[in-house]
Amino acid sequence: MRFFLSFFLISALSAAEFKSYDAEFVFETKFGNFPLKRNFVVDENKINTKVRMEVLWFKYSLDSNFQIENKQIISIDTKVEDPFRDKPKKFKVTFSKKSINSQELGDFEFAGTVLEQLSSDVQVRLNAKYGVKSYQLKIFDNTKAKIITKNYRQLENKIVSTSFGDIDTIVVIAESDDVGPIKYFIAPSLDHMIIKSTATLKDNEDRVLIVSGEPKFLVK
Repeated sequence: MRFFLSFFLISALSAAEFKSYDAEFVFETKFGNFPLKRNFVVDENKINTKVRMEVLWFKYSLDSNFQIENKQIISIDTKVEDPFRDKPKKFKVTFSKKSINSQELGDFEFAGTVLEQLSSDVQVRLNAKYGVKSYQLKIFDNTKAKIITKNYRQLENKIVSTSFGDIDTIVVIAESDDVGPIKYFIAPSLDHMIIKSTATLKDNEDRVLIVSGEPKFLVK
């Protein structure tokens, strides 16, 4: 009996692949730099993450729920407030095995697995943690309201300079026919957190999201 209790406890603990954290970032664009806050809350294998950013008088936010099963992310739902997209600027999307449902956007059917945007970032973290260097993900793009396919591959490690020191990172690039490439800089020393990302737009503008202060990891 004690063996089974110990096994259950170990399994429950191992389900939490990542720690909860609060972190502040800066979103760097040609229009200026804007602060962004991110909360990441882990409850065993279930995760809620929120992103909030104010650009002038506009408010941008994402609130997403997903879970981790056998090193795979499973999206549950997401709420989006995006003042920069076409209407609707606020919507909710719910994910199931073969469909994506939204009262505001309509319904989408698909084969395989589709992730919402924030949960796809966590799949990138998981794959980096376990040494997966080349893979493909299907992602529901909130701005385009469509499913896009991205191909990921690992590049050479890079040092990222931050306000709290130089951090060694694993670099992964995501490429797609639908959108410009994104590079992710993943820090093994910070729980494989993405501390920087660079997105290249169709007009070759680079937009950078970089951590602006040391993340606060939360211990229950």
